[in-house]
Amino acid sequence: MTYLPRRAAAAATSVAALFALVTGCSGAEAPAPAAEAPAAAASPVALPAPRSAPSPAAVLTPAPTAGEVRVQQGPFTDRVQLTGLRLTASPSSVTGHVAIGSDVSDTLALEITAAYYDAEGRLLGTGTFHHAEEGEEAHAGQPHTGPRAAGDGIDFTVPADHLTGTPAGAVLSIPVLVNE
Repeated sequence: MTYLPRRAAAAATSVAALFALVTGCSGAEAPAPAAEAPAAAASPVALPAPRSAPSPAAVLTPAPTAGEVRVQQGPFTDRVQLTGLRLTASPSSVTGHVAIGSDVSDTLALEITAAYYDAEGRLLGTGTFHHAEEGEEAHAGQPHTGPRAAGDGIDFTVPADHLTGTPAGAVLSIPVLVNE
């Protein structure tokens, strides 16, 4: 009977060795459990500040024809109708009519910018038109009774500011349009 305990011990050792090979036992410590991700912040996520309108191109390609007024496509051009666009010579400005067709509410802020170019397409300067229909700042505390950009629309003039030459053409953009 002395053989049975030795055989049992040998079988147990063989089973342990086989188990170690199958499970990949290496003698090294088990890896530490992965650290938990920190909890989400309770405060709201801060959004970046709004970007300003892109600067006008230094050179317009192709160069404008005499009196040409182009409209630069942007995030608001599909919401407005610009008609009667005209480049005036003295004083240099772009005039026209804008109607907001996507909304009938008051226009809180509308900005139309013009970049003025010479016959070779070089940038000469810019100008800006601002319009607001609501708020005390817009009408010194008085209710707005004039024409509205929504619906029939309003006439606008974008005067040139500090031109370095005589403009042959202009490019309009609408960087700001805020409705109620």
